[in-house]
Amino acid sequence: MDNLTHSLAGALLGQMGLKRASRFAMAGCILGANAPDIDVVAPFFLPVDNIAFHRGPTHALFGLPVMAAGTVALLWLLHRLWPGREGIAPFRAGPLFLITLLATATHPFLDWLTTYAVAFFAPAGDGWYSANAIFIIDWVYWIILVAGIWLSARRWKQGWDHPGRPARVAGAILLAYIAANVGWSLHAERSLAAALRQRGIEPRLIVASPPPLAFWERSLAWRSADRWGAASFSPTGGLALEPASYPLGLDDPRFLRARKERRLVRSFLYWSRMPIVVDVAGRPVLTDQRYFRALSDDRVPAAIRRRAPTGQFQIPLDLPSGP
Repeated sequence: MDNLTHSLAGALLGQMGLKRASRFAMAGCILGANAPDIDVVAPFFLPVDNIAFHRGPTHALFGLPVMAAGTVALLWLLHRLWPGREGIAPFRAGPLFLITLLATATHPFLDWLTTYAVAFFAPAGDGWYSANAIFIIDWVYWIILVAGIWLSARRWKQGWDHPGRPARVAGAILLAYIAANVGWSLHAERSLAAALRQRGIEPRLIVASPPPLAFWERSLAWRSADRWGAASFSPTGGLALEPASYPLGLDDPRFLRARKERRLVRSFLYWSRMPIVVDVAGRPVLTDQRYFRALSDDRVPAAIRRRAPTGQFQIPLDLPSGP
């Protein structure tokens, strides 16, 4: 998810009442909810590629306590440098760590809901997991989170009874919205699997992708042992399976050579769940089905299409050997 959503999720936890646990508890919720994304700076210091490392160790089960502990350590240092005035809440490292850990855990959970996937067991395991239920930027999230935060913040300020109740209600509504979208994506994927089998095609993987605004619709990517194709699904139109299918292209000699010689290609393959080799403007390109056509979809706002890092998901295979 985008970092605004992660920040709002942390703030919602704080407004539920967790901000009373310790000094800097609200800061712990917000910083912890964003902490796993520190991995975006890893390529500047480590011999790793962002495509393979992002949403890896810092987002994994083994990394969450480390992220939470690091956040608490920074807040403890701030507490030591800036003791604050009399009457403020005491700094309680234990409770602060627990609520920061909870906030940190919301980050991979929200990321798991998107199609990009999360390596939950890195570095011990290399599997990538996703629910394929929510677009990376979701306007419904923002409405629910902002409403819950604002209403509870107002109650805290006015000294009303049960000030954290609106935030907790918003959290329950958000979980219901998430569950509905997960179920809808599963229904779309199963409907496509049944349609493909009726045509004599055994799908190996199907991924549903919700567009950024119409969360009730799904774009579907499927692949069999040797071919790939696409479909769409909506409440009104049902399943629409594109008649054409295409070879995966993973036997292309240029791909086989690039995989052997270029680290970036191997990193891409480590992350990619649906790799394909396609022709783009006369050039062989390694890409991923989930994002190959996403930016040509009219349902994606033009501003997002212009700013999307297409190069991250398209690797030309006719370049000289190198990293």
